[in-house]
Amino acid sequence: MQNQRRQLAAILFTDIVGYTAMMQQDEQNAVSITKRYTSVLKQFVPSHGGEILNDYGDGCLCSFSSATEAVRCAIEIQKQLRNEPRVPLRIGLHIGEVLLEDGKIFGDGVNVASRIQSLAQGNSILFSKEIFDKIRNQPDFKSISLGSFEFKNVEEPMEVFALANDGLMVPKKEELSGKLKEVQKRSSGKKWIIVSSVLLVLAVATFFIAGKLKNKNGFKGKDRSVVILPFNNYTNSPEEASFIDGITEEITTQLAKIADIKVIGRTSAVLFKNSKKPLDQIAETLGVSAYLEGSVQKEGNTVRITAQLIDANTQEHIWADTYDRDLKDIFSMQSEVAQEIAGQLHAKLTEAEKDRINKKPTDNIEAYQFYSRGRLFADRRTPKGDDSAEVNYNKALELDPNYALAYAGLADLYIVNLKGLSQLEAMPIAKDFATKALLLDTTLSEALTTLGFTQSAFDYDWSKSKNTLKKAIDYNPNYSRAHLFYGNLLQYTGESTEHGINELKKALSLDPLSKNLNYVLGRNYYYAKEYDSSYTQLRKTLALDPAFHLAQGNLVFVLLAQKNFNEAFQVIEKLDTIYKALYYKPTVLSYAYAISGNKIGARSELEKSLTTRPDQSPYELAKVYVALDDRNEALNNLEKAYQVRDIWMYNLYVDPAFDPIRNEPRFKALMKKMNLE
Repeated sequence: MQNQRRQLAAILFTDIVGYTAMMQQDEQNAVSITKRYTSVLKQFVPSHGGEILNDYGDGCLCSFSSATEAVRCAIEIQKQLRNEPRVPLRIGLHIGEVLLEDGKIFGDGVNVASRIQSLAQGNSILFSKEIFDKIRNQPDFKSISLGSFEFKNVEEPMEVFALANDGLMVPKKEELSGKLKEVQKRSSGKKWIIVSSVLLVLAVATFFIAGKLKNKNGFKGKDRSVVILPFNNYTNSPEEASFIDGITEEITTQLAKIADIKVIGRTSAVLFKNSKKPLDQIAETLGVSAYLEGSVQKEGNTVRITAQLIDANTQEHIWADTYDRDLKDIFSMQSEVAQEIAGQLHAKLTEAEKDRINKKPTDNIEAYQFYSRGRLFADRRTPKGDDSAEVNYNKALELDPNYALAYAGLADLYIVNLKGLSQLEAMPIAKDFATKALLLDTTLSEALTTLGFTQSAFDYDWSKSKNTLKKAIDYNPNYSRAHLFYGNLLQYTGESTEHGINELKKALSLDPLSKNLNYVLGRNYYYAKEYDSSYTQLRKTLALDPAFHLAQGNLVFVLLAQKNFNEAFQVIEKLDTIYKALYYKPTVLSYAYAISGNKIGARSELEKSLTTRPDQSPYELAKVYVALDDRNEALNNLEKAYQVRDIWMYNLYVDPAFDPIRNEPRFKALMKKMNLE
């Protein structure tokens, strides 16, 4: 034997699916497809450091010195062959010792790669655990365990993984067939072929065996905390993005109803959509013990969800499964996934929680799709986004007039109020929509939270608001917005600053990358006169978004309270003058001049501010007049702010800017009107 050597190699096996039938039906087309396939292989295998060794016409065997490059090559090949003329190629990969002789390759490693490839389907890439171990911490690769298989001429069962990157097909275990031992082939055959009695026995056995396999690693985390990462879109259709994001959100929402689990909100989770960051780092950033990743495929009215739950501390797979359902069963599927996650994390579910999780929000799938699209637009927090959200919510209600979540979505648009309405116009609309939602579903936390906010920030009915917000938290303990508004209420009424701040911290732990929650915590430290903590928190907020106007404006007030005038004026320079509802730049500059002792400069800037924006917030103007020691004009503006229900009157009781006038009779009378005496 000449030129013989042994070496460890990453082996890539390919095969064109249905090639024999293809030749019989249209030989010319089959030849064309083969030429295209060969051309792609010759282009990309060498460019990834590989070598084409054994060529079988409709398949081949390639060797790589790097597992990572072998996987990258496989992805590139499948990407190219999805273009017309499409080539239905299956790929299997494995790492093992091989024998190279005269340009040919032999050995057990080759045998295993061949067996794995035989399981694959068109446009899929399967690989062994040996490959998985090499790529598991690389953010470019998404993989899903398909379970264990017993291959012909392979002694031990092997765990097989599917690559789940965008565009790749992820097979379902029950549908796989290949070079398996006869026992496994029979057990994975079509259900309708098996006699019902045998099916029952197999089903029971499979249940217990699968349970042991799925839980072989087990959850080892000390706290039950999880994030549902954005699912990958394998429909190859951008139009389905809102539908797929809606599935991720719905699983998050259902899981969040369980008090025994901490669930990260979608505002933070969505930031990692298509992220290249390693998953263990994402989990560490979000402070969770486990994460769920998955994909969605949709063909017509059939939906497949593939999901896997991973222990963030050990990076071991806790559980994985695939769900194939008709579109009309999407809600039950999402509820199943949520309850499966809860079970794997050893969470306790009350009967009431189970009932809420299993409750369908609507029977109209099209309405659900409009609602999901509306939420995507609403999350942009822009006037155009809100307009588009409103259109989609209304379309959902046209299809299902009893869709409570759609009413709750509309209510949210009007408390944020980017629509150019006054608070006197917007807040009653928000309250009306929230009330309609609650008439349809009394346990809807989103609607309860919005209603609770209007009761405090508009009606000044703090007692009723407190009860409403506590209900919202009871029904959804992981809804960060409910904790936000409840924490504000506790602090802003003077009931308990400490408990109020703790509720904000709780909200932030549930959505740690939300710039708004980070900002409000910084603002509330300012209201508590904890200026150093406020400064640190607002700087942290601006690290998330350096142009976040609210955090910039509040930082100016913190710096002025600290007498750090130089830095305060530097921050003012960065303020954008387009924001006029709060922290309007000329008004903030006027206040800063007054606090720093430049009364002439303050009055000059105030005059400019009133000329360019006469309809600005009277609450903000009142601060300037307090700093100028014009108490009468300050109180005139606060009384006007009360009449127009200026949203910032919500903070009046704790805002340090008004400390100099708190003993004024008119100020006390105003506090009494607001039920804050």
